[in-house]
Amino acid sequence: MSSGYTKPQQFANFMQKIVFLHLLIFCLRNLYFIVEKLFRKNKKIALFFLTEQFYYDNSKFLFEYLRKQEAFKCLLFTANKKLYAELKQKFPNEVVYANSFTALKVFLHTKNVIISYGTSAAVFFPYYLHEKRKKIIYLGHGTPVKQIGYQTPVWNKFGKSYQLQSYSYLTACSDIECLMLASGFRVNLNQVWLTGMPRYDYLLSENNQDAELIQQHPYLDKKVILYAPTWRDGKLTEFFPFEDYKAELLERFLEEHDTYLLIRGHKESVKRKSILKDESLFKLKRVKKAEQDHFPDVTELLPFVDILITDYSSILVDYLLLDRPICFIPYDIEEYSKYQGLILDYERNTPGKKFASMQDLIEGLNDYIANPNIDQEWRQAVRETYHYYTDENHCHRIYKKILSIN
Repeated sequence: MSSGYTKPQQFANFMQKIVFLHLLIFCLRNLYFIVEKLFRKNKKIALFFLTEQFYYDNSKFLFEYLRKQEAFKCLLFTANKKLYAELKQKFPNEVVYANSFTALKVFLHTKNVIISYGTSAAVFFPYYLHEKRKKIIYLGHGTPVKQIGYQTPVWNKFGKSYQLQSYSYLTACSDIECLMLASGFRVNLNQVWLTGMPRYDYLLSENNQDAELIQQHPYLDKKVILYAPTWRDGKLTEFFPFEDYKAELLERFLEEHDTYLLIRGHKESVKRKSILKDESLFKLKRVKKAEQDHFPDVTELLPFVDILITDYSSILVDYLLLDRPICFIPYDIEEYSKYQGLILDYERNTPGKKFASMQDLIEGLNDYIANPNIDQEWRQAVRETYHYYTDENHCHRIYKKILSIN
């Protein structure tokens, strides 16, 4: 909102948006409840509703598995013109442009809708995913390590919870995540499938290093450290917020170990420009940007990463499957815990060194490079907490679950 508004005016504008969204969702919910009853549903269609500007993550990996099965006709559904054009070349008969009459017809006849991103029902406008008219399968995009949905203050203020999308079924990676999702989205535990995430089939496969990525980014063939902090809702994200931080120290370390540092800001932080960047950091030859415009799917990047640095991001849960060093820069943990809320005990469930200074960082990374097995037993224990399955059958289990509800 414009800084020219007074605080009461800003609050009034905010409330107008909330009220408008409530009315919009109310109208859509009732409209689709009535209209969809008029159309016969085709249970053999698996409609992948893409709400992002990239083709990636769990929807991508499940789609490419399901399209090979005879039980379903799989369709990608997107309102992004650029993405539609890209997918049309790759899957000419399996992609639908959402803003078309054909798309509306397909949508109204579809029973099974699969999504990875879409917490707010408004994301699907002008469509509405009504849980009493469709089977809405939510794959998610990361195991929650912080409070989600109805557990968070942001969704319980001003009646915003009315905007939360309802799901028929959700997928989870562990018993504890089943409880987290059931609580966060107020669904019965029977509606949460303990299957794991589709993208883990790729991550755990022997052929998980894409040769094309190495051609595009030759430094991936070297030792790689990825720094990927989480999104701080309404707060700035800082990289290496140390009092003793010096870019030249980092440069010297990277040169000595012939290593590259990749920086990946959270997509929401990048979109909302809520990152406090030190421009000297990106002037270093061995520091590379690794955000979505460089690597749309982090799952395809992780197999090249030798050490992960993060804070409270669910990326650590994915990376646990690779059993490689993880370390943390939780510089604002007290503040973050208050406004976001962490689900599990942070110290016990973050298996790696915590850095509070540049000296800590250099010394800790040196230790991990010299011996990647440091903290291995700790990592394995936490992996058992977050992952019930560590095989390559995640997509198959979801496939069987969808068959069972048809």
